[in-house]
Amino acid sequence: MPIYENLFARFYDPIMHDFERSLFKKRKALFSNLEGTVLGVGEGTGANFKFYPKAAKIIAVEPSKPMLERAKRKDNHGNITYYNLGINDLELDKILDPNSIDSIVCSLVLCTIPDPDLALQNFKKWLKPNGRLVIIEHIHATKPINKSFQNLINPVWKVFSEGCNLNRNTDLLIKEAGFVPVEEEYFKRTLRFHSGVFELKTK
Repeated sequence: MPIYENLFARFYDPIMHDFERSLFKKRKALFSNLEGTVLGVGEGTGANFKFYPKAAKIIAVEPSKPMLERAKRKDNHGNITYYNLGINDLELDKILDPNSIDSIVCSLVLCTIPDPDLALQNFKKWLKPNGRLVIIEHIHATKPINKSFQNLINPVWKVFSEGCNLNRNTDLLIKEAGFVPVEEEYFKRTLRFHSGVFELKTK
């Protein structure tokens, strides 16, 4: 719904302000040393922009036009190209060449992608042989009562949070797709989180 999409974009930053402050150090540690060409997946309202190095070339992909317009207001980087597309949109294959991306950044976005397995296969296709996937994602709880609660409310939650899934085992999906951790961490900020840097498994 266009009206709800606009409202969601308008109130996203105020609602997420305190939570984003809690992730500041982790975003800085993970994103501030990236080099070369960086693909930002689902960049939302541009929370990552302040952390990207000025020398890096940023390709920002975001399916929500209202979110993307708000992201552009935060652009003090000077080297960001914007695409109003979903990460599995076939149009991206006309834009991104195979083995052309140095780093792919996913922060609080793999929970929303309708087909995360396809997205991870696309990442493998676009990354250079020594490229890296850098992530901060919330994942399914481990305690049975919390897992059950997330499973129960997820259908409603997903509708009102623009496709966000509370119960996705993103950490497992990444590794099953053939990515191995260079560094990783599990932590809690109300929800359970997984962050880290991953490389493609070499044969």
